[in-house]
Amino acid sequence: MLARLLLALSLAQVVLLYVPPPIWPMWLARFAAIEGCLLASVLGVLAVLLGGGQPIVQGLAAMGALAAMAPALLAIPVFRSENQSFSMQDWLTGGSTPDVVVDRDIELLPGLKADVYRAPGPGPHPFVMVVHGGSWRSGDKGDAARESRAFAAAGFTVVDVAYRLAPKFPFPAGIEDVTCLLGRVRERSAELGIDPARAALLGRSAGAEIALVAAYTLGAPPAGGAAGSPLTGPCKAAVGAEGSVDAVQAVISLYGPTDLAWAYDNPFVPDVVQGTSALEDYLGGSPAQSPENYRLATPMTWIDREVPPTLLLHGTAERCVRVSNAEKLHTALLAKGRTSKLVLIPFAEHGFDIRPGGFGSQLARGVIIDFLRAHL
Repeated sequence: MLARLLLALSLAQVVLLYVPPPIWPMWLARFAAIEGCLLASVLGVLAVLLGGGQPIVQGLAAMGALAAMAPALLAIPVFRSENQSFSMQDWLTGGSTPDVVVDRDIELLPGLKADVYRAPGPGPHPFVMVVHGGSWRSGDKGDAARESRAFAAAGFTVVDVAYRLAPKFPFPAGIEDVTCLLGRVRERSAELGIDPARAALLGRSAGAEIALVAAYTLGAPPAGGAAGSPLTGPCKAAVGAEGSVDAVQAVISLYGPTDLAWAYDNPFVPDVVQGTSALEDYLGGSPAQSPENYRLATPMTWIDREVPPTLLLHGTAERCVRVSNAEKLHTALLAKGRTSKLVLIPFAEHGFDIRPGGFGSQLARGVIIDFLRAHL
């Protein structure tokens, strides 16, 4: 009886791994199954050991254990190719939380606050501005606080910012805010102990789109004139009459959308995160209704100019933002002679770096720190 119960639990996790989720709660369960794949393998092995005399149970349990191991087995070559190490202890415990000084709710612009995770030791330190996800209409600073602590502990002061949200504040409000906040942070570099000439933008999901467009349009007016510029409105008051903010030295996208009209036309079915609705709220309608907004909000629009080195991290098991987004931008950047690094994490889902100690979290953290060290 126990062997059959363990088999059932193991196979339930395997089903979650391989069957597309039809509803949001099942997506959450799938995320947990991917991150807990080793547990399903252990359950399968136990079912084999306890299922003596039940060849069907033992056979199914063995196949289930192997199938459940796929995320771990496929991740091993990526860890090796990126010169990263995997800690089983961190996977089991979530790892330790780095102890760094955090200054919360620093108001950088009226109504817009940031949390600053200070790198230890004497500065000035390079810094990373973190832009949260949430489909452009939710989320807040602090959504990935443990990762911010880890980057700070590695020597990079982190400025985790909030921005105005759709639909009340549609495109380009979020890009305006991030650009303006970057200018304000640089103005206060002595107070924050940072080097204004060593800066990176890091965004997750919708925040990755904002970070990419902001990074690619900094330093010079975008092609197309004022209508295409994200430096309108409040930014002029924040960074001077010219509305100009110096370029950043690197930009990092975690599971971000990069071709928004294509993403609208190619949603997942079922669309558990209501991605098309989020795009409509952010960009003022469908691509047919707001073609110019979709063009300007698409990072690939801006890569004819010089753009900073780009790191793209994406999971191959995505059910929210298709992995093609990262692949398309990476290919386009290389074709233009730009610096781009693409890391695909096998079986990883949207938000793979949020679960402390997970395969995606460990791999992404190491790759990002190495990338920042190389370019900052």
